[in-house]
Amino acid sequence: MNFWLWLIIIGIIFIGIALLVGFWYLNRWAKFYVNAAVERENDWFATEGAALFDKSWQQRTDEEDHADADFWLREVTWKITTQDRLKLTAASFTQDSHRWVIALHGYRSTGFQDMNDVAQVYFEKGYNVLVPDLRGHGRSEGKIIGLGWLDRLDLVQWIDEIIAQDSQAEIILHGCSIGGAAGLMASGEKLPAQVKLFIADSSFTSVYSEFKWLLRRYTKFPVSRFMVLANRYARRKMGYSLIKASVTRQLGSNHLPVLLLHGEKDEFVPVKELAALAKASALPAKTAVFSDCGHLEAKEQKPKEYWQTVFTFIEKYLP
Repeated sequence: MNFWLWLIIIGIIFIGIALLVGFWYLNRWAKFYVNAAVERENDWFATEGAALFDKSWQQRTDEEDHADADFWLREVTWKITTQDRLKLTAASFTQDSHRWVIALHGYRSTGFQDMNDVAQVYFEKGYNVLVPDLRGHGRSEGKIIGLGWLDRLDLVQWIDEIIAQDSQAEIILHGCSIGGAAGLMASGEKLPAQVKLFIADSSFTSVYSEFKWLLRRYTKFPVSRFMVLANRYARRKMGYSLIKASVTRQLGSNHLPVLLLHGEKDEFVPVKELAALAKASALPAKTAVFSDCGHLEAKEQKPKEYWQTVFTFIEKYLP
C-alpha cells in the first residue's frame, strides 16, 4: 500500500474520531442545558444560571414581601392532584362574584412573587382570583418544570375546580412569561364554556424557539445540531419533545378572545414572538407593546397603561 493511500486512511480515521468527540461533547452539553432548564433543584441554575436572567427575575425584597403580606393573609388554600399524581397548591381570594381570574406566574417563581400585584388589582375590581403555583414551583410538587406544556393540563383541572365551586363562573386566564404560555397552550384544549378570555404577558411561541433564542444569546454552540440533540434528550427526560410544546399550534385551535402583552425591550422573550402568536390564533388576537420595558416590566413601570389596556379588552368581551 503506497504512502498516499495510508495518509488518506489515517486522515479518515482522525476525522471520524473528531466527529465522534464533537458529537459526544455536544450531546453532553445538550443534556446539561436541558437539565438546567427543567430540573427544579438544579445546582448550576441555583448557583450560576439565575444570574444570567434579567434583574426582574431575582428574588423579591423583604420590604416588598411585607407590603403585600396583608392581602395574602386572606388566601384560602386550594389543592388538586394531577393526572400524574402531583399535589398542586393555589391561593384563592373570593368574594361575591361570578367573575374569576386564574393568575399564572413566571419561570422559577411563585404565585406570590409574580402575581400578588395582579391578584390585588383584579380583587379590588370585584373578581375572584385563583393563584396557582405551577408544578415544580413554590408550594406545588414536581421535580420537573412543566414549561407550559405539562401545565396546560393542570390548568384544565384548576378550571374544573372553579366550576365545581361556581357553575356560573366566567373565567379569565392571565399569565406572565411561562404562565402566559401555559394559558395559551391550554387554549388549544377542550375547555368548558365558562372560560371566556386569555391574557398573556411576554409569552414565547414554543419551548423550542425559546431554547434556540437563549442558546444564541448565551452560548456559541452550533444551534441546529445542538437543538436536535437537546430535543432528543428532552423527549426521553420529560416525555415530550421541545417542538411539540408549541404555543402557536395550540392557539390554532383557540376560538376565544386573546390579549397579548409584551415589553419592547424584552431580552428574555423577544418581542418579535408577538406577531407570530397573534397570527397563530384562530380568533385574531389583540396585541399591545410597551415601549422601554423589559421582560415582565410593563405592569410595574407603566401600570396605568398596562391595566387600562387589560380592562378595556375585558370590557369589550365581558361588559
